[in-house]
Amino acid sequence: MTFWPELVELFEYKVADLVAGRVPRGGRRSLLNLRSDLLTAELEPPLQRRLIEADRQFRTYTKTGLAPQTSTTVVQRAIPAAAWQAPVTARPDEALAWEELQRLAWHDRLVTEVQGLIAAWSRELNLISLRVLYTATENAERLLHAGQEPLAVPTSNDPLVSLLDRTVQEHLTQTVAALLSSRDGEVRLRAALSELHETPFPRHPDEDVLTARIEAANRERLTAEERAALVRALQDQYPLPRDPRERPAIREAVRALGQKLEPLLAGAPRSTLGTVPHHSVLYAPQPELALGVADDAADELVVYLPGGQAARWRGVDWRWQFIAPQWQLLAGSHVALLRPLDPPAGRRVRLDTPQGTFKVFVSGQYALLRAEVKPEEELGRRAAVGRTVALLLEPSGEYAFLRLARATAQLLRDGRVDPQALGPRSAERYKVATQPALLTFARRGVTTLLARLAALSPEEVTRHVQDAGRALGLSAERGVRLTESLHAAMHRPEPLPVPVSTTQLDVPLDGRLVSVQLLDEPLTLLVGGRALTLRQDFQGRLAAVLPGFAAQYLQDLLVVRLQDLSVVLARHGRWLTAAAELDSPDVTGAGDLPTLLVDG
Repeated sequence: MTFWPELVELFEYKVADLVAGRVPRGGRRSLLNLRSDLLTAELEPPLQRRLIEADRQFRTYTKTGLAPQTSTTVVQRAIPAAAWQAPVTARPDEALAWEELQRLAWHDRLVTEVQGLIAAWSRELNLISLRVLYTATENAERLLHAGQEPLAVPTSNDPLVSLLDRTVQEHLTQTVAALLSSRDGEVRLRAALSELHETPFPRHPDEDVLTARIEAANRERLTAEERAALVRALQDQYPLPRDPRERPAIREAVRALGQKLEPLLAGAPRSTLGTVPHHSVLYAPQPELALGVADDAADELVVYLPGGQAARWRGVDWRWQFIAPQWQLLAGSHVALLRPLDPPAGRRVRLDTPQGTFKVFVSGQYALLRAEVKPEEELGRRAAVGRTVALLLEPSGEYAFLRLARATAQLLRDGRVDPQALGPRSAERYKVATQPALLTFARRGVTTLLARLAALSPEEVTRHVQDAGRALGLSAERGVRLTESLHAAMHRPEPLPVPVSTTQLDVPLDGRLVSVQLLDEPLTLLVGGRALTLRQDFQGRLAAVLPGFAAQYLQDLLVVRLQDLSVVLARHGRWLTAAAELDSPDVTGAGDLPTLLVDG
């Protein structure tokens, strides 16, 4: 009988000793052995969660050499109730669909990554990496059939191996992805790589015979010319052996290939043990699973198709209906059919929309929508748009920047500006508007204006903004500042610093961006002596809290209006950036109290 609860508790104590700088009881070797046994054991969900938490602490310490930034030890595990919640034990069909969708999405990413590696290796002079990959996959397949001899790494000019042929590369990509997608395939591929590292290519069976005959010829009493002719005749009878200097190069390619595979395997989905994360499925029948609003800051969205008929996500209107035995999906004006009964390769569709490229995967009655984006570029662009929104929300000059942006849009649309409708008196409605409504209005205005300006040259943009400013009697400096902000939002994504993992961060007042990786613990941003706290609520939403004010929620973009500045927050998944934008020197009517603005 195995006492798993006691072993998990022992592992927690050993990890606690390690992160506290003490030698674990029994030594590090006993800790590693215990960890290996527990990670392969079939534990009950509560024990599995305790193991995952302790193992996270262990991995953090072994990677950084520093204790994780928590206020308690592993054994105490005093996590705030709002910071983390156990996954929900789902119905069998929900859990199976969740796991399958994660596998389908990961396999698709895997194919893309392998295609990129093969494309890069195709530019090598001697194609040594491609030759090693091809040989390893072939030998991994041969391991399924006992008695088959392993393949040696082919030479660079082997006429039987056309590794630059597109069909061959596509087949190689699919084979590698299929091997890495299963535990058995991964083990066979690693075994094949290990064998190649040991024996890149075998010695030729006649190599020793040729060597002996050449040595015998050299001992014959012949002239130098006769001896050379005899050696050439002997060499013509036997194939030339491979250059032994190629073995170190092949071994180095095997080592590099193994290093390339590790990051790919690190993203493999883990078994959920019949559970699904809290509030992760749109329209889910279980309240604990249901996601209230589609998160525009997330790359993926899982939808329970029978639970609704439409959603808006990442600027696209999604609609669907069931037409037995498949689902018809509309993404704006694009139509696709989701076929749950098809093999895995047929349950994936690609949609190229004006808002970007999306891939959709289906499993039973569930679909996973994934946006194909580059996180750093998207977040940098979002931060640049956030600065423009913050500029429009400045109350200086009777909301001069907001009025100037509206006048520019009016000039582009109608060819003229109505100074009466956009004069200083029009700012009265901005002053009395609710703050969420004002931010929504400003953000929609920026989106519309950027769409209209996209087809114009920088000179034309400058001319239209200045013309609109003159019509309203605003200074040229305001026009220049708005023009620069719009140009950055259109063409210059913000360069982002490397994100740090912390629970407290200073936001400088000079406009520089700071970048942080959100943890389960609350994050406190210090801006000019004021503290803004971000924490997850019980529904998994990211709440922004200022002392004395009600919490508001951040999706992809949030602007915090303080008395004399704006704090721009942009998020992509768990990657958050923040910047403080000081108001213009002539700020008037900003009020004495901080006001929180969030996106709708």
